[in-house]
Amino acid sequence: MVLFVPLFCLIFIFMYHPMDFALIEESNNFDLPFSADTSWHILVCIMVLIGMAVAALSRCLMKFYSTRHTITYNSYILWIVAEILAMTTVYSAISSFMNVKPFFVIYETVFFKVVRILLIPYIMSYVYFIWQEKSHQLKLIKSSMEGGETVARKAYIQLHDERDKMQLSIRKENLLMLISSDNYVTVWYLNNNVPKQTMIRNNLKKISQYLEDTNVKRCHRSYMVNLDHVKLLRREKDGIFIELGMEGVPVIPISKTYSDSISQWLMNKSSNE
Repeated sequence: MVLFVPLFCLIFIFMYHPMDFALIEESNNFDLPFSADTSWHILVCIMVLIGMAVAALSRCLMKFYSTRHTITYNSYILWIVAEILAMTTVYSAISSFMNVKPFFVIYETVFFKVVRILLIPYIMSYVYFIWQEKSHQLKLIKSSMEGGETVARKAYIQLHDERDKMQLSIRKENLLMLISSDNYVTVWYLNNNVPKQTMIRNNLKKISQYLEDTNVKRCHRSYMVNLDHVKLLRREKDGIFIELGMEGVPVIPISKTYSDSISQWLMNKSSNE
């Protein structure tokens, strides 16, 4: 803002001549080595630089003030009014020093001219700051939403068919087991605490890729089971079997290849509990 407002005012004054600072035409006490137009342009640049210095000092004070107090929209507007009054005071003092008119006589005239010039860039800056703040808030909201979506995605398992099209999205804790049969996989899951099943055209090896970060583990060439739902592990003559303790859900065989890893995982779970 310290750079934008003076630059805007400089261009605006040179293009539209909204004010002459009441200095050049009425000041006959100074013999200037330049023409009236050149002197006017030089004086405009000096005045803009003075305004820039006032604005810079004001912003430094604002930064110091903001470390101890919250700057609201209303307090910011009051601060802008104070800046305009400070600039008007400085310009009126310079005009009075150059013997144009007494300070209090020209103060009102200079005030309205300063307001006329600063009104547009100050409003533009104010709107820009509001837009910048809202954009920042939107980014925070978007980031928060994306974070929430990420958490939601991590809580769900998405199972795809052989064409990589998503067929089933289910919470990790609701997945019970998977049974492979030829080119299809039967997925057992809980829906309102009731065991359900659906079939997906794919093989168990590809589907297992979606389950790497879960407790759904391979226990047989044709079976995967969610170890969090295991209620019973029993050994029979035909081998070792897992029961989930749910009516209608078949028992799950454990092959010798996976028996050690499954047993070790269940033992660790029991010791941790």
